[in-house]
Amino acid sequence: MGIEKKVVSVRLDENLLEQLKERAEAENRPLSNLIETVLKRFVSENKTKK
Repeated sequence: MGIEKKVVSVRLDENLLEQLKERAEAENRPLSNLIETVLKRFVSENKTKK
């Protein structure tokens, strides 16, 4: 069985959204996967910075 995922809604600046879409397309992956990867990296890098 796969990992359970939840759907969330966020508001993003149009310019930021376009940049993220371009990056996801350049990396040949879905926007949601790019955002999840960026957030995982942020959380991982900031765990010890409390």
